[in-house]
Amino acid sequence: MNSIGDVIRNTRKKQKLTLKEVSRAASISLSFLSEIERDKVNPSLSVLKRIANALNVNFTDLFGEEKRSIVVRKNEREPLVHSEGSRITWYSFSHGSSNKMGPIWGVLEKGATSGNVSVGHPEGEEFLFIHSGRLEFTLGNERFTLEEGDSIYYDARTPHSYKNIAEGETLLIAVSSPPSF
Repeated sequence: MNSIGDVIRNTRKKQKLTLKEVSRAASISLSFLSEIERDKVNPSLSVLKRIANALNVNFTDLFGEEKRSIVVRKNEREPLVHSEGSRITWYSFSHGSSNKMGPIWGVLEKGATSGNVSVGHPEGEEFLFIHSGRLEFTLGNERFTLEEGDSIYYDARTPHSYKNIAEGETLLIAVSSPPSF
């Protein structure tokens, strides 16, 4: 299986894009993108989302080969992505990047954050349901505190970010259409 850096580099080259073009579109430095492609750094989820947007691919496409199954058993679920920098682990509730929506399970460690830079997606809608914990969610210029049982549904093009403000983990379900993860 290819590393995330390999997938990013191969996707960029397949689209005949330069490092400079992708770094500019993703709002990251050229040297940082080069380090990501060479697996020298572990980028945050927000950076990976910006790279996926710049490459016009689903976020899940950065993580390797597609599996196809209509059932995902909880004991078979593997992390879709884990970012030590952001302290968030995402698990997919479905297989395949060709789905029309992308349901995922998020485990946010204490203090976990999607990053300082709010990221919007090129299209779509998203939904979050807080299973347990507390989340500070910023949508455009608005800030919301979401607690166990709360949900939010929003236009994915609006820049957004989030932070776990619970004393422990925050667990959530997120669904995006089209899939952005």
